[in-house]
Amino acid sequence: MGKIRINQTVVKALLIYGGFIWLIALLIVLPHFSDLLPATENLGVSHVSIIDTTYFAWRVPLTFLFFSLIHTKWSILFPTAWYYAMFAIWALVVIFLFIKGQFWSGSFFLLHTLAFGASIYFISLVALRTVHNNMYIKSDHYLGRWLGAVKMSVQEYWIELISAYLGFLFLNIFSG
Repeated sequence: MGKIRINQTVVKALLIYGGFIWLIALLIVLPHFSDLLPATENLGVSHVSIIDTTYFAWRVPLTFLFFSLIHTKWSILFPTAWYYAMFAIWALVVIFLFIKGQFWSGSFFLLHTLAFGASIYFISLVALRTVHNNMYIKSDHYLGRWLGAVKMSVQEYWIELISAYLGFLFLNIFSG
């Protein structure tokens, strides 16, 4: 018997079939744990949601900016993996909410989760472009080059970045 050749089609098929198996497993297992979720039918602005949103508003971009100081694109992998793991957990919460029959809360939290995913995508894109643009700035000081690269990167994606992030923050205030 010959070796199986791994090409792009085989990898896509494995990912699709593996994802399908995980989806079936989740649909079988999740209804048994839906009682563990808190009731989220009361969507509204609270003191806690404003403080949480304010803290989150600074933590995410500063984390990516800190890791973009390291002059390699692999450094952006750590915050991206962390925040996309949060995105995946929130997507599971959306599934839980729909299974519990809370369609209004689930729909709102789905918008919240999609806005979070979009904002993380554009923030990580700006951080990657910052590392990339850092090579093309002419300066003797590393922080001067880095600040110029941040300015160039934000100028490239500022509309998408601001709209996705402000949309997420606005939805985050009401999801608390």
